[in-house]
Amino acid sequence: MPFIKWTFPLLFGIFLLSVLVRLPQLNRPLSKHHEFCTALSLRVMQIWYDNGIEKYNFNPVMTFNNPADKYINNNANTTDEMIDKDGNYYYVSHPPFAYYFPFFIFKLLHIRPDVLPLQIFNLCLHFISGLFVYFIVCLLSLNRGRSMPYRSAIVAYSIYIFLPATLWFQGNVYMSDMAVQVLFIIGVYIALKMIIRERFYSLKYIFFYIVCLALMIYTSWLGIFFAFGVFVYSLLHVRANKAFRVLIWTTVITAALMLRLVAYQYSQINGLLAYFDEMLNRYIVRSGLEGADQGLFHFMFSYLLLIKTLLFNYILHYIIVYLIIALFIWFALSRKKLKIVFSDNGYRFIWLAVLPVALLHIVFLNYSVQDFTVLYASLFFSVVLGILYDKIKKSGAISLRKMQMGLFIVILLMTAQYEWMNYKYDAEPFLTGKDIKNITTKDEVLFSYDPSIQPQLIFYAQRNIKYIKSRDEAFAFLKSRNIRDGEIVGERAEKISMAPALAH
Repeated sequence: MPFIKWTFPLLFGIFLLSVLVRLPQLNRPLSKHHEFCTALSLRVMQIWYDNGIEKYNFNPVMTFNNPADKYINNNANTTDEMIDKDGNYYYVSHPPFAYYFPFFIFKLLHIRPDVLPLQIFNLCLHFISGLFVYFIVCLLSLNRGRSMPYRSAIVAYSIYIFLPATLWFQGNVYMSDMAVQVLFIIGVYIALKMIIRERFYSLKYIFFYIVCLALMIYTSWLGIFFAFGVFVYSLLHVRANKAFRVLIWTTVITAALMLRLVAYQYSQINGLLAYFDEMLNRYIVRSGLEGADQGLFHFMFSYLLLIKTLLFNYILHYIIVYLIIALFIWFALSRKKLKIVFSDNGYRFIWLAVLPVALLHIVFLNYSVQDFTVLYASLFFSVVLGILYDKIKKSGAISLRKMQMGLFIVILLMTAQYEWMNYKYDAEPFLTGKDIKNITTKDEVLFSYDPSIQPQLIFYAQRNIKYIKSRDEAFAFLKSRNIRDGEIVGERAEKISMAPALAH
């Protein structure tokens, strides 16, 4: 088979070069640029691994299994309501599949979840994502993806693999937002293939579409926006082709069942009302509506600042891509041989790849200012550059040798940008968590006067740490839990005892 003999080794070789670029960043202490996501994910999986996932009803627990760690909410939820009867807090902002997937693989291989194993898992998802970028370009170009290497698809694949966003967020950083990327790309490929080839009644296509959509929704809310995009597109074309009814009902039923599953699962923690209250609170914060009661001017100013930050993130991560597109447009306007024409399939791809991401940014604007959300756009940009490469090659406007040299320079520039964005991070503030772990006992409650207790610190301490404003607040917490003493950690480390509080 030509793909296995020639194409796959070539693609895998390109991917290995990207791993080589990232080697200095792998398996080092967790630091910044959203590595708190990795720390949070590992906390959930390590607690499951050490104590059994069944103990927590398969829910993403954030409380270590020590009596002194109970009833302490570290980065878990904002309403303080997602807590079970044993004092364990849970992180329910996302559905749980992103934690299940690596956890059960580690469990099967008898590997305790840790930084390097999770990064290797994330790298595998990066490679699979790139493969389906290759297949999408082949599909749009009416080329058999299983045949000999297709140059334009290889270009798109290479761009995707070496984009600064994918190099970092599909390497060092892992959470639901990164896990859904591979499912999103596969989902676009399957839906696009069903529509292009009109395989609406094919059981094979329906099965893979349902599985991919279900897992996407069970991983991140991006899956809901993708389902909405497919649903609207099908509605707009169902009159011309009644077979779109299959896609409509398949999408609606799958989305409804998965949402019902998530609500049922998380309601087992502290009831359905507590879960809905938490999700409403998270929506208000992540949508950018928080503070809307402070006046229209304040709200509009805050909203514009969020939009500015989102645009800045896109400029920062894709500046090289924009320059290439601008160069192509200049060529198209200056040379008659080169024309910017999108086929029906091209518009279908834009709809499926762009609309869900745009909806996510609109609905969750305050959440979107975190720059890992620009990762989703890497599918669109890499495929577009692959298609533009194909158009230039066919036009003969630039020699093949110059185009190959240009691709090499682009990859070098993107690699340099990745290094520049991530070259220096100080992990020392978080590694003090190891000292906390070594000097405290598990029957002591840990307190901190610092309100910004980072997930990385919690991960290395392997303990929950309660934020307090005063010693009296610590005494009240200890008394409410009938615990004798605790340890205040941080710059003002001191022992605190219940005795004075009880005497007083």
